[in-house]
Amino acid sequence: MRSSPLREKLAAAGAVFRERHGVEVAAHFGNPRAECGAVRDAAALADFSFARVFTLPETPGIDYLDALLAGNVPKIRFGRVLHTFLADNNGLLAADCFVANNDQEFVFICESIVPDAQLNALLSLEGKESPAKDLTADHVVLSLDGFRAWEIVKKIFGPDIIGLPYLSIENYQFLGEPVRFIRAGKTSEFGYLLVAPVKIAAELFDALKAGVDERSGRLAGADAHDALRLEGRFFNIFREGEIVRDPLPLGLQWMMDMEKENFSGCAAIKERRAAGLKQKIIGFAADADCAALRSGARIFHEGRAVGAVVTGCVSHVLNQPLALGLLPLELAFSGLPFRVGAPDGAVARSISMPPIVPKSLTVKLDEM
Repeated sequence: MRSSPLREKLAAAGAVFRERHGVEVAAHFGNPRAECGAVRDAAALADFSFARVFTLPETPGIDYLDALLAGNVPKIRFGRVLHTFLADNNGLLAADCFVANNDQEFVFICESIVPDAQLNALLSLEGKESPAKDLTADHVVLSLDGFRAWEIVKKIFGPDIIGLPYLSIENYQFLGEPVRFIRAGKTSEFGYLLVAPVKIAAELFDALKAGVDERSGRLAGADAHDALRLEGRFFNIFREGEIVRDPLPLGLQWMMDMEKENFSGCAAIKERRAAGLKQKIIGFAADADCAALRSGARIFHEGRAVGAVVTGCVSHVLNQPLALGLLPLELAFSGLPFRVGAPDGAVARSISMPPIVPKSLTVKLDEM
């Protein structure tokens, strides 16, 4: 099982670990709800070294990635990041991906729901030699997220980070080593991914954690990030992605360029698309005391079972259960009452997502 290069440091900080698709992740540090609160109200630092990281030269990397991924890689402008996915040959999700155009190289980051060996096979392009260099073993990925996260990276890397738009990449130095710095959080607050060599990982972790501690923040684990992604309605391949797998009912059409002639799983996805969408993911909310809105629970409408809860959480901001459910297309819109668990079970309402306004929207970085 693959573990983070920072495992000992995370364990010393109280991390509780679990296995996820052959990779050990820090699930939480004792209080996932408080970790969510740190992101919403201050800042939190998380180890994202479960992600696979690759670099590719511009040529032939651009053609290689475009043949694999659902998004249009040649259209990525210099310094920008594409959010897309990798599917298997059946058109089912295998990895949630960022591709960054970074000064003569592409940086390719995968959050994968298949084991490393299977992902390697998917990246092989039917046995052809891959131009990708795997950085996973000798780099770490750190995620800094939160309302005040920008203050921390500004202090460490300088004020020009304030001008970075969402889904952009820049190169910085820390202790004389290169850090690939990506603005690309999935919590709806300010978020930054830092890809750094293992030789400076501990020092960079400590510097970021010191900034978090100064702002009364916390370390955060995968459980908190799962809840934050749902609350902010960011796609989570480890929850709804892993359960549903099909990008069409998940609403991931925005990650695809259907004008492309080919990408991994393209034929199967286009065939299902031509047959017509029958189900769709939609948001749900229930009263604070409702315990039924959880993964796997059946959803009823007018006494008839119509779908199921795919994933759920308790919103830190709203202090009530939220969920995503898979429903027939004719019922997949907001404003309807449903019953959960039984025909006469607890009431849940379909809602527009996200149901929160992130605090980061109150910060005007261009005035800083």
